[in-house]
Amino acid sequence: MSQRVPAPITRLAGEFVANQREASLPADAVDVARLGTTDAVGAMLAALDEPVVRVVADAVAPMQGRPEARVLLGHRRTTMDLAALVDATAAHALDVDDYAFANHPSAVLVPVLLACGGAVRATGRDLVAAYVAGYEVWSDLMGREPDHLHSRGWHPTALFGPIGAAAAAASLLGLDARRAAHAIGLAASHAGGTMGNFGSMAKPYHAGKAAQAGVFAARLAAAGMTSTADVLEGERGLMRTVSPQGRVDLSTPPAYASYERIRKQRLNIKKYPTVGASQRVIDSVLAQVAATRIDVDAIERVEPQVSEKHAAVMPYHSVSRPEEAKFSLEFAVACALLHGRVGLEQLTEEAIAQPRLQALMRKVHVITTDRYDPDYPVAAPFDFATITFADGSRVTTPPVKRATGHADLPLTVRQLEAKFLDCAVFGGIERPEGRRLFDLLQRLPEWTTEDLGRLQVTVAEEAVP
Repeated sequence: MSQRVPAPITRLAGEFVANQREASLPADAVDVARLGTTDAVGAMLAALDEPVVRVVADAVAPMQGRPEARVLLGHRRTTMDLAALVDATAAHALDVDDYAFANHPSAVLVPVLLACGGAVRATGRDLVAAYVAGYEVWSDLMGREPDHLHSRGWHPTALFGPIGAAAAAASLLGLDARRAAHAIGLAASHAGGTMGNFGSMAKPYHAGKAAQAGVFAARLAAAGMTSTADVLEGERGLMRTVSPQGRVDLSTPPAYASYERIRKQRLNIKKYPTVGASQRVIDSVLAQVAATRIDVDAIERVEPQVSEKHAAVMPYHSVSRPEEAKFSLEFAVACALLHGRVGLEQLTEEAIAQPRLQALMRKVHVITTDRYDPDYPVAAPFDFATITFADGSRVTTPPVKRATGHADLPLTVRQLEAKFLDCAVFGGIERPEGRRLFDLLQRLPEWTTEDLGRLQVTVAEEAVP
């Protein structure tokens, strides 16, 4: 990139966040905030009993602090930043949460909304404005980097999530432009997280620590702590430091007020609880399974084809744990062929250990391509799989350009509700209670100061850490 004078990105982000509370939001931006909030709450409910959630919740319990925010929509309360830590870890624990611009925005932003919004008695309008503020600031930073951060081992959600979270928290806490910029700058000191922790409890912790850091940075800024004025764009700032090839664009002023990014990129909602890079192949294989009877025991070899960049985020070729299976294309393909579905119930240690599944996984061999979709630059033009049988015959599954749930192929309201209820039931929430929560979330923009308090789960006390 040209070494022109960098735009004052840090300062402009602070000004945008401070002005965002009074802005008139486009209807489609409001829709994205409602969708992301719904999906993230569903992901949290599904993870109520996950080991990583219990570990984090147990670690937080002795740090009780000021009881200003609820933990996991339950009765327990703690500080805003610690509540955000637990909730965001839960939202990302099963990898069923949404994604956009190669990040997981809602798993980080929504727990910030719940924690800070509850403490300040926010309205639905306040929550939506904060979500949009976080999304726009976060996606602007990600959009400046032309090179693939994952290929350098960075996890962008952990890298830029603290900054998006700080923007959302600053909006809800009512910080002025100067202090909002400092909150964003302070959050940059918490940026970091590598793909080396994918397939472990640390991966969902990336979302948790991003949300916690953003809230804490906003509190520090509110109390008077300052940061460097150009910490994002400066010579030794975050963006230059992490840029793989140093080609990051720092000269183009951000166009926050147009809401172009949230309106164009929107959100990709996962239909399956596995990494986003696997979604298109799963769709393709399941379409073939639905169209023709496949004798799984007669399969000799399966060759799913994906882009090199998508293959890079699925490094597990043999798996024994759910944390690994979510990042294994071999598992995703074998599961789809064997069960005709890939759901939360297939991602347990017992289900993964099934001998037939393990045997089928060993027959899956990933093929990569360096051809990319110009409109989806980390993905191949299409994903598909070639299945070879013992008798020499072959079947090629239908090519899939956009997975079901992608922003270009969104879930219907009924499909979204079905996913939400499946998540709720998996987490121990009865369907009537899940449906009440879903219906409440659909009215998010009209919420009064009382409605966030009604977003509370009714489960046995031991079901919520």
